[in-house]
Amino acid sequence: MKHSNHRISIICCILIISILLTGGCRTFTRSSGNTVRSGFYFDTLVTVTIYDPSAADIAEKCLEECAYYDKLFSPSDPQGDFGRINSSKGEWVNVSKDTVDLLEYAVECFNESNGMLDISIAHASALWTGARNEKSLPDEADIKAAVSLKGLNGLITDREGLRVRKTDPALMLDAGSLGKGYIADRLKEFLEDNGVRSAVISCGGNINTLGCRPDGSPFKIGVKKPFDASSGIAVSLNISGKSVVTSGIYERYFTYEGNIYHHILDPMTGYPAGTDLSSATVICSSSLAADALSTECILYGLNDALKLINGTKDTEAVFITRDGDIFFSDGAEKYM
Repeated sequence: MKHSNHRISIICCILIISILLTGGCRTFTRSSGNTVRSGFYFDTLVTVTIYDPSAADIAEKCLEECAYYDKLFSPSDPQGDFGRINSSKGEWVNVSKDTVDLLEYAVECFNESNGMLDISIAHASALWTGARNEKSLPDEADIKAAVSLKGLNGLITDREGLRVRKTDPALMLDAGSLGKGYIADRLKEFLEDNGVRSAVISCGGNINTLGCRPDGSPFKIGVKKPFDASSGIAVSLNISGKSVVTSGIYERYFTYEGNIYHHILDPMTGYPAGTDLSSATVICSSSLAADALSTECILYGLNDALKLINGTKDTEAVFITRDGDIFFSDGAEKYM
């Protein structure tokens, strides 16, 4: 598949929206033109901006939904679905429709990617979280042991009965690579059902837009240079009604003996992905799909990522390599 020849030498990427929204644990802002609500969920700042000054109740309800999903998908909360699945020993666990929906999508991604997108690498993720806190590397034997305890072929879902069972009691799930995308889509649906026509949902590197600005112009979304202390913008995108998701190796990382160790793990090795990509920004109608694809792209590297995106209908992407060059998938430049 051919790709754009546009190459720009810079350092690499995260998403920020042109309207910079601030917030603490939970904040509320209302101006003459919009309503803004922010809170900290899913280990990131979530901000909902509705272009209607009278939408305070709707914005507040969005954060209530975030709190619900935060608990539901937490891998360790003993009252959440994922926490109860993780602590189960092979028996059936009754769960919500949301959990079945997300897990069935995760299994589909697992199968289509030949195991490269796997939300059951929680054991390996925990090792690297500890390593990041201690600024040291996990033991190689521990990583190999963690990798042996993954694989969504060890998970059974029962949609009709709304229940889930692990065939391997040691299997541990972490919705991290898909959870925010799923939630951003549900929030957008909620806003649409309540008559909202112009809004932006921001979940860290996951942006979901509803409609366009009230004046008819698109939202301006910036792809940020990673590892850039000044938060410089590498690419500015014009987006209306689409989701834009960035995965990058600069979001959560530490350095050890001059090497960068980030949070996007290769499920086959248990180590951080060592491809030539620093970031992948995916544009499509589904935030969940964009979440999955952006992670896959980092794992695949530039050439295979371009093939994946160019072969996916109504989906475009912007890639930044470790050398700082920018590449566009076919059709992505229409958003410039």
